[in-house]
Amino acid sequence: MLRTKIRKLGGLICFLFAVLAVQAQQYMVTGGQGTPLMAKDETGEKLEVYLLYGMGNAAISYTSSSTNHKWYRYKSRALEAESVPCEQNGNTSTIRNVEEGYGYFVQESDILSRYVWIIDYSKYAFEVQNITVEGTCDNFLLKGSPEPARMQYNLPSGRTVELKREFEVSFQTLSWSDDNRFSLTPVTVTMEGNPYSGSIKKKGENKNVMPPLCDTEVTLKGDQFARHFGIEKSITSDTYQAVAVELHTDTTLIMDNAPNMTLGEGDLLCAPAEVTFRAYANEPVASLYTWRIYRSDVENGAENPLILYRGEEVDYTFAERGEYIAEVTVSDRTGECEAVSDPFVIKITESRLEIPNAFSPGTTPGINDEFRVAYQSLLNYKCWIFNRWGVEMYHSTNPAEGWDGKKGGKYVAPGVYFYVIEATGTAGEKFSRKGSINILRPKKINDEIIEQQ
Repeated sequence: MLRTKIRKLGGLICFLFAVLAVQAQQYMVTGGQGTPLMAKDETGEKLEVYLLYGMGNAAISYTSSSTNHKWYRYKSRALEAESVPCEQNGNTSTIRNVEEGYGYFVQESDILSRYVWIIDYSKYAFEVQNITVEGTCDNFLLKGSPEPARMQYNLPSGRTVELKREFEVSFQTLSWSDDNRFSLTPVTVTMEGNPYSGSIKKKGENKNVMPPLCDTEVTLKGDQFARHFGIEKSITSDTYQAVAVELHTDTTLIMDNAPNMTLGEGDLLCAPAEVTFRAYANEPVASLYTWRIYRSDVENGAENPLILYRGEEVDYTFAERGEYIAEVTVSDRTGECEAVSDPFVIKITESRLEIPNAFSPGTTPGINDEFRVAYQSLLNYKCWIFNRWGVEMYHSTNPAEGWDGKKGGKYVAPGVYFYVIEATGTAGEKFSRKGSINILRPKKINDEIIEQQ
């Protein structure tokens, strides 16, 4: 047991020494204009990619615990490396006359090698003379000249990899806010690779950046390597004429909401239901609004709309039982792009009328103290209440209203009264009801005088 533990401890110590030996290795790249940049660290391949701006006085130094370094370089892969001379000075060695397009490394016994690839950025520096912007309904792209040259390096295994550039693309667009309006918003997108190779995408994402929703200039700036060397380029396009449209909608419902109105199950509405439909889009790019309302529960309803209205806002009163769809289409000023709203589904419930047979005015406030019908989706409602001698006590054309049992400001006497109700339903059906209603009430409450019949 003890020997096993000692062996494990010894192995751990050896591992730590190996790690420290590797960490003690250090490459230093110098030369060119400005400070060389380690542009990429291929950790898995133990390769560092350095950019120099020009190869004047280019050199690579290597420091480790050893005093005997052997330098090599490769063009395609490390297995085909050739030796190169170096200057040894204690634990540090240096190679000069470094050439662009090679991978350099030091081979030491029992120590894992790392590699350094050299690229002369001055040969590939980003230059731009002009850019133009092309946009469609769901993406946009840049065109420019000249095309940026590809920078490549070879991994020790022999695989060729492109060193990706990064650019900033800046423009203005419109953003929708919670208070139902668009506001001007600046956008800056970092994109990777050739900026002219396709639709603009954010670095690390596959989806296209949404095109501007307003006319705007587009600025291209880069690349990140030029920024490091202090030679970053920037160019701005002519004004891009936007074509993409973005649509938002909302509604306002006006409908009786009386306590005696009973709604159907789910999202059913009672007629008459007046709805205001509104559309908001990125004007002036969006210029043509078309609202369409149709019956979705009848054959060919969509092909025979109840209304076609060109405008941002439309009011419609739903007075018949059934299911309806309302939707709006918005197109841009060229007719190239359009957006269609999600459908608004309006369901008008069937008509219903129920009449109470008794109430007790003035006795239990808020509880059965008024004569009110229970209803839904009634049109052209009329109600009369008479006493036994045919004298009209109450008249109404609104089913939401109730009779408080008074005439001339005083409660009528308890007893039997008679009603006549006529109404029209949402399917055109006629309601004609006659019957009696009992008023239940003591003759005096708090010494109030009750009108006699």
